Amino acid sequence: MTRTTRRGVLAGAGATLLAAPALAQRQVTLRIAYPAWDSTDQQQAVTAIFAEYERQNPGTRIEILSLPFPVLRQRLVVAARAGDPPDIAYCDGRWVPEMAVPGLLADLTQAAAQLDRADWHAEPWRGSTVRGRIFGIPDRIDPWLVYCNAEHFERAGITSFPTTMDGLAETAKKLTGNGIHGWGLIGAKDASLISRYINFLYAHHGDLLTPDGQRSAFAQPEGVAALRFYTDLLVKYQAAQPSAIANGLNDVNQLFQAGRVSMIIDGPWRMGALRDQAPNLRWSLAQLPPAAGKSPRFLTSSWYYTVFRGGRQQPDAVRFVEFLLRPENMARSVVTLPARKSAARAPRFAAPIYAPWLAAVPYTVPFTPTDKFTEIADVVGDAVQQVLAGRSTADAAAAEASRRIDALVG
Repeated sequence: MTRTTRRGVLAGAGATLLAAPALAQRQVTLRIAYPAWDSTDQQQAVTAIFAEYERQNPGTRIEILSLPFPVLRQRLVVAARAGDPPDIAYCDGRWVPEMAVPGLLADLTQAAAQLDRADWHAEPWRGSTVRGRIFGIPDRIDPWLVYCNAEHFERAGITSFPTTMDGLAETAKKLTGNGIHGWGLIGAKDASLISRYINFLYAHHGDLLTPDGQRSAFAQPEGVAALRFYTDLLVKYQAAQPSAIANGLNDVNQLFQAGRVSMIIDGPWRMGALRDQAPNLRWSLAQLPPAAGKSPRFLTSSWYYTVFRGGRQQPDAVRFVEFLLRPENMARSVVTLPARKSAARAPRFAAPIYAPWLAAVPYTVPFTPTDKFTEIADVVGDAVQQVLAGRSTADAAAAEASRRIDALVG
């Protein structure tokens, strides 16, 4: 999520006294923590759905607690541990195991059993399943693609996107010059580095952990190759902006919008932000190419509705989540792709702009499910920075990171 505005309470429709005071409508306030809006279209769609629920349920008021993405997870954990969590949270998939393992989230296995699971894409459920129990219901599926500055490609005479990692490096080099750099590289240790980096890790068919989740896979050959390529975009090829080691998500987005970098990698939500913030920018989409000899493999980050264990209105919260998950509501609210296949059949997803994202779905892999994800992401950030700063080689940095990851999960 990108924008950092805070929204207040969405006023309820109010209750109507139908008879004597003894029959007064029960009053319920449901607090939902939601990331700051990606676009004005998303804000209007989501708040309209919330208002519709209030109209259908007199006496219920929906209070939106809108928080910037970089601080949302921390605020949720602090509130839950203090005994005052929101009733519902819209959560990045990385956070679900982290909050489920210490017992902060309500078990939604029974609620999920009432749903038509066959209507959902299978991959997102992996991210919300912990020790065989379900702690989040998938709302959207977000493949990651490369955003390209169309004018830069045209000026460089590049008519097709590269199909290999080596080709990507050559393309980035060709686009670099006259104050423009081919790739917008995130090197700062903010929450967005791991998601950008892991796209390259998956393209090399590497992973953070072994399949059983008990040991690091970071120093395996695929992991070392991914770390080397990611950092070589700056260190070897000099095709990324020189300030990369200090640049986080907002910095790189601004560079792309200003035409200072030619390519970035991001999810479908960036489309709305670009329409709002850079309406004159001409851009296109492409798949991140796989490493040599590998098949396509893309990150998908998913978002989930979760209910907190200490929430005051759990039954009402579950009913509200069920309402939000209806195909017609999911199709309206997501800024990316809906997790339900039936919702994806809504007319809006037949627009050509959605075709590249839908084509990527069969090749997507979610974030590595682990309750140690944030700690592992910090280790990965250290490894990236060590190599970018010239203080370590990719091999040595991967080996040290792997030792640290083993200590976390062992």
